[in-house]
Amino acid sequence: MDFTTIPLIVIMCYLCGEVFKFLFKTKQESYKLIPVITSTFGAMIATIMYLDDPNMILGASNIYVAIEIGIISGASATGTSQIIKQ
Repeated sequence: MDFTTIPLIVIMCYLCGEVFKFLFKTKQESYKLIPVITSTFGAMIATIMYLDDPNMILGASNIYVAIEIGIISGASATGTSQIIKQ
């Protein structure tokens, strides 16, 4: 089991959200899509990690649990952004 994979997913999703904000800087109304994008990206990363090595994601007994962990990690990247912002 690797304890660094979940923080790694959070960091990658946070960077994905920052890239999205940079690309759509002029369209601030599209910022409300960032939690959906980071959660989807987290689910994709967790799925790839789980398919590569099932023991890589801590506590994932099957692929559905890995997807849930990815979604929650992606959503926590949005919370991390708000903590840094405030």
